[in-house]
Amino acid sequence: MRKPLKPNNMSQWMPPFKLIFVPCLICVNSLAYANTNTSDDTYTNMDKTFSPYLSAAYGYNSNLFLLQNDQAALATLGTTDMAESFRVYAAGINMNWKTGRQIITGHAEANRVDFDTYTTLNYNGHDLALKWDWLAGDTLQGNVGASDNRTLAPFLYTKRPLANLLTTRKAFFNGNIKLDNRWQLKLGAEKAQYNNSDASQQNNNLNLDTYKTGFRYLTPRGTKIDFNSSVSNGNYPNQPTSVDTYTQYDNGVSFDWSATGKTEVHGKVNYTKRNYPNAQQQNYSGVTGRISADWLITGKTTLNFAVYREINSYITTTSSYDLTQGVSAKATWLASATTAVSINAKHDSIDYLNTPHRMDELSTVNLDVAYTILRNTKLDIVAERGVRNSNIDGNSYRYNSLMLGLSHAF
Repeated sequence: MRKPLKPNNMSQWMPPFKLIFVPCLICVNSLAYANTNTSDDTYTNMDKTFSPYLSAAYGYNSNLFLLQNDQAALATLGTTDMAESFRVYAAGINMNWKTGRQIITGHAEANRVDFDTYTTLNYNGHDLALKWDWLAGDTLQGNVGASDNRTLAPFLYTKRPLANLLTTRKAFFNGNIKLDNRWQLKLGAEKAQYNNSDASQQNNNLNLDTYKTGFRYLTPRGTKIDFNSSVSNGNYPNQPTSVDTYTQYDNGVSFDWSATGKTEVHGKVNYTKRNYPNAQQQNYSGVTGRISADWLITGKTTLNFAVYREINSYITTTSSYDLTQGVSAKATWLASATTAVSINAKHDSIDYLNTPHRMDELSTVNLDVAYTILRNTKLDIVAERGVRNSNIDGNSYRYNSLMLGLSHAF
């Protein structure tokens, strides 16, 4: 099986602060752990099995709370100045350990975010994860793991400086049973909990249990074709009624195909049914999925294109999800042995399937320049612009953001 196409190993090294831009600095998410590149030599040297890192970043956002205009800012913030800046600090350690045929990976990180104006938003977060890729004999393989993440919740709901911390806990198990040289039986389960710290947002707390099964077929040329079936039970334990409780069924096909030596195509297409036993007007059925292609133009340049149609949780008075259809394109260029440049653009059409009918159009573009100062020290600059237009007053906004960060892996 081929690995995803990359210009070279430098693109695998992600500075720890970078993921606070997901999505587009709408909120200050937790710092992502440093994804340092590893090789088989790592497993033979315990000094390389555990890799500590430190990072610091300074960020600016022209409209952190996603307000529509000066009038909305004045009513919400008491000023027409919608800009905010902040500092992010993180310290953590990565683990990548092979013992026999088993591989154990994980990370532990503590982070701190300080805001310049809205200091009540200052918080301490963390990001913990552990995964065991197991192999038993020649017929059984899979993974099991857990994660715990604490970060500031998005401002997309509140549009005000609310210090609501979102804690996400997950535990999962996946296993494949080899039936013959071509077919495998797949089984899996995941339990997730999303908990908000602020009392006004705890009606959004969600417990989500997912159970999966299916078959995998491996073609003689290495293409993977998966036939998938899953059921997910979503429950909102803090809501006074169970109106948003649902069961979702996804049945479909996914694949990983190396079309040429320089092109890989990945896809997932499902027929999705989401049923609300206590609010049948919210029921949904239709096609969902994502298809993407990676094209290695040269040894230093990669293009990625994707189209998708997905349902996402977003609670309103008449619905608990939205249907998002979009396209994205990303170009990555290794300008030199020490400099990598990427530009990413996407456009989403978001249907909230509610009454009155709300439709949003969201476009974002960002430029990321990463520079290796020393062998394990990286400087990263990310600039982003986002524009959202909605047919419902108060939901449109635009913003510009900039982040400068420095990280070092020991």
